[in-house]
Order: sequence, then structure tokens, then C-alpha cells
Amino acid sequence: MALQPLYPMLLAPVFKEKIWGGRKMEKLLNKQLPPGKLIGESWELSDYRDDITHVLNGPLGGTPLDELFKARPLELTGLRPGPDEEFPLLTKFIDSSLLLSLQVHPPDSYARMHDQENGKTECWYVVHADPGATVIRGLVPGTGPGEFRAGLESGRGIEQMVRRYEVKTGDFIFMPTGVVHAICEGTVILEIEQNSDMTYRLFDWGRVGADGKPRPTHLEKGMEVIEFSDNSPDKLEGIPRLEGRNRITHMCSCRYFSVEVLDLESACRQDTEGASFVVLTAVEGTASITDENGAGVQVQKGDTVLLPARPRSSTLVPGRDGCKLVRAYLDPTHQRFTGPLLSGGVPPEKIESFIFR
Repeated sequence: MALQPLYPMLLAPVFKEKIWGGRKMEKLLNKQLPPGKLIGESWELSDYRDDITHVLNGPLGGTPLDELFKARPLELTGLRPGPDEEFPLLTKFIDSSLLLSLQVHPPDSYARMHDQENGKTECWYVVHADPGATVIRGLVPGTGPGEFRAGLESGRGIEQMVRRYEVKTGDFIFMPTGVVHAICEGTVILEIEQNSDMTYRLFDWGRVGADGKPRPTHLEKGMEVIEFSDNSPDKLEGIPRLEGRNRITHMCSCRYFSVEVLDLESACRQDTEGASFVVLTAVEGTASITDENGAGVQVQKGDTVLLPARPRSSTLVPGRDGCKLVRAYLDPTHQRFTGPLLSGGVPPEKIESFIFR
């Protein structure tokens, strides 16, 4: 008997309690948070260890993502994974009611050698920022390893060595491995990343954990992976193009993911080309998503939908007041990211500044 075709799948999040978390996702993102807890993260799409999201809608309702990936990998992702290969992406919302730790993520080579884990390249879309909200990203030019390590060990002078700048709702930040960073208080961020939780905490601002003890840091490993000469951009404005009344902004493309922001005022066709799944996260408004077989789902702000690689065609229809979706997909050759831009006459050298090889 033939299996029923896959379809647009609304995913159930996994909530993470954090000492720096809050309750903003309840009203801002329509999340039904567990009562009495400070929720810092909502893992929207995850096949990471025991934190597995599952399908909410349709005949596959209740099916965990890892089971679906193992049973029907080609239909789901467009890939033929190796025997131990994991689903390639993880997405989450982060509510930072307090300043997060100062941290850095390692590249694949280091993480696999030292922690038997993937590295962690990521990007942030700022869903909400309080007035004056900031992030820390990178070091002040000229800061060297000796000076920085001394500051981390003594707890003195850190603020003078890191770069902190304001962010606003709608900002987009690419975060390669090796860049020192911290999400600061007053922001809610959509984070798209490799399937990894590999983080080296460098400094925790004198904070203690729920047990009353300082949380562990990973100074030796962290110092080994920091890119002290990094000069990647603080924010990316993206390259916009129009499809009828819809505005598609190409934000970034790297070997792990490509990301675009869709501002929809009318119906928009989505074609996976059978080459990759697509993750759609609603950050404003409402929409309906219907595939070529007529299977569909309604989404509101805060929802995440996984479009399988096959069937390849879906139609996105915004609600009365429009809709904004963040779209992520696999595109290691960058051709799907660059193709519409080149066809629209965007100079290759301009496109290149949004590709991270």
C-alpha cells in the first residue's frame, strides 16, 4: 500500500526553562507556556537528542520529527542521509528578559574533535525589541587573546572589550562560529542554526544558577575557537525583490542554510524543487498554506510549519492584514538563493556580500 503523501506540517514546540527567560512568548507569539515558569527558549523545529518536536496536524499528528526523518528521509528533506546523519536544522525562539552569558560557538572541525558534536553556525531575526534593546556581537578591534582572557578571568573590563549595539524589530544578524556574542535583555529572537546546541560559555556576569552556584564556563575551549580578527557585518539588510505585490528579501546563504523574509500581500507559490524541505515561521500576521494535493494548515504569528521536499509545490495565502514569514531551506551551492536575484539583474558582487562560504 502506498504511503500517504507528506503535507505542510505544523510543529509542536519544546519549551526550555531558563534563569534569564520570561513570559513574552505567551502574548507576543501565542504560545501556551507552562504556568509559573520562566521560559527562555521555544524549540520550534528540533531533532536534537531528546528534544524532538512533533507534528500537530493531519494524519501524521503526534509523529516525532526523528521518526519521520528515519522513515521517509528523501520525501522529507530531499536528501539521502547516512546511517547516523541527523536532521540538518534546528530553529527556536529566544526570550531574553535578562542578559545571556557571553559565549562563542565552535566550528564543526573543533566541536567534532573535542565534543563529538556539530559546530553551530546560526542567524537571528529580531521578532521584538524593547526600546533601546541591544546585542553583543564581536570584540572591539585590537582586543587580543591575552587581554581578553585576563578580563574573563578577573571579571574586569569585559564591557570595554566587547561590541554592544542597538537592535530593533526586523533586524537580521548572521552569526558565524568564532564570534563572541550575547543576546541582551528586552529581545525576542528567532534563531536558525545547525542541528547543535554546542556553546562555550565564556563569562556569566557574576550570575548563579538555580542551585545557587556559578554556572560552569568553558574558557579553555572558548579561547581556542574565538576569531579575534573577525570583521563580519553587524547586521544584514538583505536584497529585496518583488513578486507581484509580495516582497521577498534574501538575507543570507551559507553551507548550512539559506534564509529569506517574505512580506506577503497576495498569494505566493512555494516550489521546493524536490531538493530541500522549507521551514516557514510566521513572525507577523496570519496565513494559509496549501500543497498541490489540497492538504493545508492555517498559521498565526509564532507558528512554525515544515514543508517537505515532496510534494514540491505549495501556495501561501496571507490573511486580510498581510503576513510576514521567515523562510529557511538547504542550499549548499547557493544557487536557489542567488538564481532569482541574478535573473532580476542584481550584480553578482552585491549578492556575494550575503553569501558566507
